[in-house]
Amino acid sequence: MNIIFCLFGVIPRSIKKTWSSINYNIIKILKEKGINVDIYVFNLNVENKLVDNTLLNQNDIKIIPYTYFEEEKQSEVDKIIEQKCIDGCKFRRDYNDNTTKNAMRQLYSEYRVGKFIEQINNIKKYDLAFVCGPDYYISNKININDILDSHNNNILYTTQVNNADGITNGFYFSKIPNMVKLLKRYDDFESSNKDYEYTVLKAIKNYNIRHKFCNIIFFKVRANCDIDWQGGKKTDFISKNDAKNVRTEYSMLKKKCNTLDYSFL
Repeated sequence: MNIIFCLFGVIPRSIKKTWSSINYNIIKILKEKGINVDIYVFNLNVENKLVDNTLLNQNDIKIIPYTYFEEEKQSEVDKIIEQKCIDGCKFRRDYNDNTTKNAMRQLYSEYRVGKFIEQINNIKKYDLAFVCGPDYYISNKININDILDSHNNNILYTTQVNNADGITNGFYFSKIPNMVKLLKRYDDFESSNKDYEYTVLKAIKNYNIRHKFCNIIFFKVRANCDIDWQGGKKTDFISKNDAKNVRTEYSMLKKKCNTLDYSFL
């Protein structure tokens, strides 16, 4: 089996803090099962702008042994979004202008992933595409049975960390056609009174994509090492022992960030 593993967005925001968890809990598991994994990176380059009050090091991207790499400057992407949203792009009432802009940047970044895998699949065939946010610290191992089910039965898998108004964003795997439809939802974006997660649910419904939840729990890590376990820290969809291990991992990560101990890298 061949899988294209994709990372998108502001890659150096926290990749030095998250890469080991992504590699150990997902990519290594896939390779141990004899699955070939190529890696694609789309970087939204913020240049010298601060992220989380932190100046990013673009060289941090080199920690990823990527097969394919693309990037755009955020300043140029903002011009594209400005044109798309000339009549307004709206989310839920609590989304301010900055939150909305960041949401559209993420939507565009996912679109770029969708565009790439659609094109590369005409050159090299991939059985599945796997997408993960670069600031997601993966706390538990992927279930290989979910990978096989996705491949054999054409299922789109997502996490259920923070479904909110829809389905958790930024972590998906499925066959290429499903992933292209989901990732390119920027094309048919419509304003709503819902949150970003709603765009995922809407795409799944619009394209009649078969969907299941996987076992993965991630914590969002910011550039300043602030850790956010979104969705109320739910663990009711994994075993008690796994839940205990995930909570231990969260406590460890919080402690290391609070003491600026990055020995987990």
